[in-house]
Amino acid sequence: MNKIILEITGLEQCEEIFILQNKFKKDFGENIWKTNELYDLIINKKLHGFINSWDENIIAFCIFKKIDDFIELYSIFVHPEYRKEGIGKKIINKCIKYCGNNGLRKIVLDVNVNNLTAISLYKKSGFVFCGKRKGYYQNSNSTDDSFSMSLIISNDTI
Repeated sequence: MNKIILEITGLEQCEEIFILQNKFKKDFGENIWKTNELYDLIINKKLHGFINSWDENIIAFCIFKKIDDFIELYSIFVHPEYRKEGIGKKIINKCIKYCGNNGLRKIVLDVNVNNLTAISLYKKSGFVFCGKRKGYYQNSNSTDDSFSMSLIISNDTI
């Protein structure tokens, strides 16, 4: 079966996302979406998201919020075994298409200053730096700064 990108719609998907987050806690720190919390937010259209599946298993996901005329991207995750295969780029492209289909003009996000792989992906996708937040990511043992980044959606982007 091919790797496909679908919208998050069900409790089972939210449970699988929760399991992935716990399995790869080092990637998430203490910022883990609980199954029912995520499901309630998705069902009530307060959050949206996409999953990327391979043989009916989620190998990647993103979670975002639609705000006015833009989306705020909260999380993109690709299972370590599937990184460097272009899945993150495909998910970003899906977010860009979502924006185009919904009349949204921008994607904004924060990324840990130490997450060089993600920063590189965002830069290659056309995101630009627009700020830095001190101590944005707070874990029990440490705090990390974040870079705020944005991508303006235009007809050329879609």
